[in-house]
Amino acid sequence: MNTKHHSQTFNDLRQGILAMTDDVSRLACSRRAEQLLDRIDPKKFYDASVIAGRILGIEDTDSNTVSLSGEEVRSELLQMIDEISAVTIAAADLVSEPVLTVDEVAQRWNVSAKTISRWRNRGLVARTFTFDGRQRVGFLESSLNRFAAANPKLIRRGSLFSRITEEEKTHTLRRADEMLNSGTPISKVVTTLARDTQRSLESIRQLLKQAGKGGSFVRGKLNERAEQRLYKEFRRGKSLGALAQQYGIDVNAAARAMNRARTDRILELPLEYMSSPDFAKSNADERILSETPPATSGQRLPRKPSDLPAYIASLYDVPLLTAEQETHLFRKYNYLKFKASQLREKLNRDRPKSQLLDDIELLYREAVETKNLLTRSNLRLVVAVAKKYVGNTGDLFEKVSEGNLSLMRAVEKFDYTRGFKFSTYATWAIKKNYIRAYSNEVKQTDRFRTGHDELLDASPGHRSDPTSQLAAQRRREDQVSNIMERLTDRERQIISSRFGIGSEREPMTLKDVGVELGVSKERVRQIEARAMQKLREAAVSARLDNLSDSGEFTFQSN
Repeated sequence: MNTKHHSQTFNDLRQGILAMTDDVSRLACSRRAEQLLDRIDPKKFYDASVIAGRILGIEDTDSNTVSLSGEEVRSELLQMIDEISAVTIAAADLVSEPVLTVDEVAQRWNVSAKTISRWRNRGLVARTFTFDGRQRVGFLESSLNRFAAANPKLIRRGSLFSRITEEEKTHTLRRADEMLNSGTPISKVVTTLARDTQRSLESIRQLLKQAGKGGSFVRGKLNERAEQRLYKEFRRGKSLGALAQQYGIDVNAAARAMNRARTDRILELPLEYMSSPDFAKSNADERILSETPPATSGQRLPRKPSDLPAYIASLYDVPLLTAEQETHLFRKYNYLKFKASQLREKLNRDRPKSQLLDDIELLYREAVETKNLLTRSNLRLVVAVAKKYVGNTGDLFEKVSEGNLSLMRAVEKFDYTRGFKFSTYATWAIKKNYIRAYSNEVKQTDRFRTGHDELLDASPGHRSDPTSQLAAQRRREDQVSNIMERLTDRERQIISSRFGIGSEREPMTLKDVGVELGVSKERVRQIEARAMQKLREAAVSARLDNLSDSGEFTFQSN
């Protein structure tokens, strides 16, 4: 089982869902993912493509024979729901069912907030909501009912270990002080207190750590790892007061620790940008951050291909950007990162200012939103390129997922100031990625077959030359043209239609070719198989290693 491959598959699926144009579609995927959680057995294995199809609402999905353990599927589903929620935030009072906070859930089940956090890793689904204008973690009533029905023993056992009262805490800490001052080892203190209070060892350890006794905490200040944990718990919905009490510090110290953790995260943000003289102009904000120019009156939606799955065909519902809109958005995207980068240089980690952190985070969120808009507006470009690189056993969805990643990287690296069209640059980037992936696959296959690594034979300092690569490509195209002359007219027409050779049209399915020629799909398949056999024999004689190496012999599966 290739775990890395599966993680990438789910990552591609998440990216595709996050790029959807409307909140309704994303929320539908999130709900289907939650419903799948209860049906996944951790001890079984599941096909990745089938799981992806269920999340997208597709019941009949072909298996790709690549499986993932149920435990890993559950982990991926929880992460996916969390990420979808982060970009599709709803007001808690506008949701059609009750939404409970972390503290309300803890009170209902008589457990601690930390227990609720642990149960999220066990399948308790949480989402981000807006409570009184602030983003916090919340739980749908239906999600709580589903988790309670699936884990009755877990909740019953958790309620037996209810939260320690302030009176118990004071008494326990006083005894801990007495034992530590008398020289008792911390491990013995924990064991004794756990036995006498009938609490778990972990509960006592956490209590002592929060009070700064024998743990990684120093009174009044936290180490960097603890600061990150504090910030993470705050984002999950815990109040600053509760966190201050938990970590044994005052509220102001907790706020400073949280800001230092925010600073560390901001320092790691990818804020590289394409510079422009426009950024230095006095009215830059007014010009660059203005509304996107309206579409022209004659702008139309592109024609939607009839042979695409519904979830890919929906990409064609997004209008194409005009040249003016595209330039405006790329200028805005890079300018937002430029402003965030300039502000980041003013940060002082030891004493960060909350307002400065807020400003940087706001600029970065706006930059991400702009990037997502540019990505969504060009997703159909990925489909057009991917269709040319799908072979007989290829998966269009997988190719589109790979292409989406290339598209997102292209958005980040595109220099709009040079005056080129983004579609030209993105097409080149997507094709380059497909060719590289195919080349690596062929090399890996040859390595397993021969047991020989060609890198051992490579001369030092050898680098590929674009000019020589282009010349080699043209030679292969000439060879393909010569080989095609060996086919009959009908064979040549079928091969050209299936592979899109000699024209700008898309590769055609067996059914479409049959309609064009007035024959059945099966007859087209037979003629194609006969023609391909001729081409293989001709390729061997012409010393072509593989017809697919030319980049032309790739077609759409029927």
